[in-house]
Amino acid sequence: GRAVVLNLNADPYNPTYAGYFNSSFSGSGNYIHDAYVDNDIMYGAHVYGGFFSIVNMSNKSNPTLVTTQQTPGLFTHNTWRSGNTLFTTDEVSNSFLTSYDISNTNNIVQLDKIQSNPGGGSIVHNTYILNDYAITSWYKDGLTIVDALRPANLVQVGNYDTYPTGSGNGFNGCWGVYPYLPPGNIIAS
Repeated sequence: GRAVVLNLNADPYNPTYAGYFNSSFSGSGNYIHDAYVDNDIMYGAHVYGGFFSIVNMSNKSNPTLVTTQQTPGLFTHNTWRSGNTLFTTDEVSNSFLTSYDISNTNNIVQLDKIQSNPGGGSIVHNTYILNDYAITSWYKDGLTIVDALRPANLVQVGNYDTYPTGSGNGFNGCWGVYPYLPPGNIIAS
């Protein structure tokens, strides 16, 4: 349940073990469900712990915890970084896409949070940032596009319902999105 580091440099088809993130969290808090890694920093989503972690991975055999932050739904499923902003999702009913200012890891500030259908009970799953937009899967609500240029003022500017036969709580519908194809194309699964 911990983040494992593999060395791909010598032969990417036969990676070698380099280390793992050995957090001091007890029990299920150790489990990192998803993570975004940029250079030597990992942003881990601790789904059962209900928080994200920022981890310095420069020493691959002994990564060190920088800080943690709870998320609104306490079921942190996914993280994605864009500049000094980290976006998270909580995979629970009536959940949020949330933005944080992480420019000062000693003082992380929640900037905003948004729902695809406020009060509708829908569950968010994964978000990705493309340019200044958060492209997010919301199970029964389909996919959403949120203007994240001003992360303290998240605004939904588009959506596509992939599950028109239902809405609200539940795991039917859009599980994932992938926005990194030629311009204008998004895969929703």
